[in-house]
Amino acid sequence: MNRRELMKLAATQTAVVACSMSPISTPAFGQSSERNSVTLKSELLELSLSWGPELQCKLVHSPTGMVLAEGPYSYSITGLAFTDIQQEGQSVEVQGKNEVGLQVRHRFTLNPATPWMEETVDFTNRSSLPLDLHGARAGFVLPLALEQDRVQGSWEDFRLTAIPFRREPSGHKRQYADFSLVQVLKSHYFSELWSAETTGTPAFAAEGWAWSDGKQGFLISKYSPGGLEFALVDRVALPQDRVGLRWGGVGIYRGNPEHGAWLHPGETHTFGVSRLTPFTGDWRDGYYTFRAEMDRRGMGCPQGFDPPVHWNELYDNKLWWLPHDEQDNPEMRRKYYTLASMKTEAAKARDIGCQALYMDPGWDTSFGSKIWDEERLTPYKSFTSMLSSEFGLKSSLHTPLSGWCDPSSYPEAAHRLDRFGERAQWDRSAGFSQPVLCGASKQYLETTLERLKVLARDGAAFFMFDGTAYHEACWDPNHGHQVPSRLEEHCQATCRLARMVHAEYPHVLIEMHDPAVGGAPLRDCPIYYGYGHCPEGEQVSDGLGFDTVWAFELMWKPMEDLLSGRAVALYYYNLAYSLPLYIHIDLRTDNSNALVFWWNASTCRHLGIGGTHPDEEVRRAQKEAMTSYRRLKPYFASGIFRGIDEQTHVHVDPGGKGAVMNCFNLDDSDAEREIRFDAAQLGLAPGKTYQFSGNYGFERSGDVYVGRVKIARHGHTLIEIA
Repeated sequence: MNRRELMKLAATQTAVVACSMSPISTPAFGQSSERNSVTLKSELLELSLSWGPELQCKLVHSPTGMVLAEGPYSYSITGLAFTDIQQEGQSVEVQGKNEVGLQVRHRFTLNPATPWMEETVDFTNRSSLPLDLHGARAGFVLPLALEQDRVQGSWEDFRLTAIPFRREPSGHKRQYADFSLVQVLKSHYFSELWSAETTGTPAFAAEGWAWSDGKQGFLISKYSPGGLEFALVDRVALPQDRVGLRWGGVGIYRGNPEHGAWLHPGETHTFGVSRLTPFTGDWRDGYYTFRAEMDRRGMGCPQGFDPPVHWNELYDNKLWWLPHDEQDNPEMRRKYYTLASMKTEAAKARDIGCQALYMDPGWDTSFGSKIWDEERLTPYKSFTSMLSSEFGLKSSLHTPLSGWCDPSSYPEAAHRLDRFGERAQWDRSAGFSQPVLCGASKQYLETTLERLKVLARDGAAFFMFDGTAYHEACWDPNHGHQVPSRLEEHCQATCRLARMVHAEYPHVLIEMHDPAVGGAPLRDCPIYYGYGHCPEGEQVSDGLGFDTVWAFELMWKPMEDLLSGRAVALYYYNLAYSLPLYIHIDLRTDNSNALVFWWNASTCRHLGIGGTHPDEEVRRAQKEAMTSYRRLKPYFASGIFRGIDEQTHVHVDPGGKGAVMNCFNLDDSDAEREIRFDAAQLGLAPGKTYQFSGNYGFERSGDVYVGRVKIARHGHTLIEIA
């Protein structure tokens, strides 16, 4: 338990809504003649609801007759009874309350024009006391019978695959988030995604779940742009030695969403949308279904996305590699981070074919001040003009936020206040390990916004929002946030900052680290959190949110990350999202096959590189790779990603005119691999005879192509399809 969670539990509790773990009864559906009932239908699903003391439900997949839920809807809320049900078109809304003043409003929607069913839930505190809902959970229940650790009946072969992290960024070659129903019904969910240490929870949590037997599947997803929520699957005990798979609905997971876990008198919290979508096929088809839904919600790759390829000076800059926090030492900055050194890096960027010079820590007056150091580097407007005229480059900047910076350039009023009224003070000897700024304070946001706007005005093309991690609650009533402000206020404010910059400078690209944990192979927030317009109920800004997602800190040892299996997480991300990833990588770790370069070019729509390899052969291979990449960049930056397997990636022109195939060999020996694909399934135009670069002997049978490709050990083969 960390300090934040301990403080949360220590908060005054005057009323409690408890989580009930006792078995739930399962009378036959509709057995009581006193119940009111209603049925919603679409081509794929049929939902029957009836209410009385309990909410009874039955959900059927019409084409197969599979029962997805049956019996009482499970609420882990003591004493909840339903009192009203109303139908409006293709939606049904039920309302209930319990004896301590919690009102629940639950809406089910099954629109015949869409393939999915949706749920939304509101909690309202009608009492005069706060309500603690940290144990709240609600969901459909599928009754199942277990015998000798096997699920009986047609569900035996179904598995649940986490989306988008079937492989976690801190995982390895044997780590897959694929779970049998028996595992979900009998064991805990273990993950390193939310913590640097393995944590186990009764609920299995992800942004979505592909629930499939390889032929028929169902996507379970949660979409909550206003709160930190995840799709949960868990279990409930049932009579007669049965157990129920509980899915959908809402749940508080690891204390989030915080605003739904603790309700003040009169307060209402609306949880995000839960959705069930049938699909045909295996877990991969579930991933594609999820991606298509997120694209429709505006959480995808913008049309014609064309970010500049970055050259990152950090890898060759001695300043960064100094011990401790010497990067913030003014003397070291004057020695290693000069106008002359940046011109040297700009020349490297131009020569290899990059389009922007990305400047990491060192360009500002102090670490994270976001004030350009004119004394060392000339005025920023002159600098960006020089980059453009002399090197043909744009200017991109590392702009770390409150969680990782030297706070000395910020007003003390922006520092956190603890619950005893003490203002946090920065101990310079502790470096940046003890942040003191409140990232949700208006004083911090206003100061940071003005500094970023000056940089944008004078020519910045890109900001990296590093240093986003949340550290401590703040109790300052003059900061313009809730008191105390905790994780959600911090995350919302961080995302709001991007929108405020974009409101005036929409052309500046903004990369966002995880708003909760910053630069780490972790993910506390859903990927889409903070993208697009402000969610309803937040401070209004006309600007859109960030443009790219940080690729989970896989920048320092990219070859090791790839061969160990960690970087394979990027492949699964691209199956689930077309929202662009950003990475910069150390080319000094690459080989003569440019394996590191091509893997990251294939999985990150916005690419950054840096570091001069000591081997001339490797440098030549990387430059040739960049030439090919720049020529084919539209496929990589804005094309449609398809995965034949983990080591075979296809980037398809949105119009279906052609594609680029990246074939990788991560093994220790040379390989000859058969590659088989259906052109139509990849999004290529059916019926067309495609030509392949190289002598790979692809043959066509109908729309299916089969070829054999040789790939060197730790190598890469590029195939163009036209």
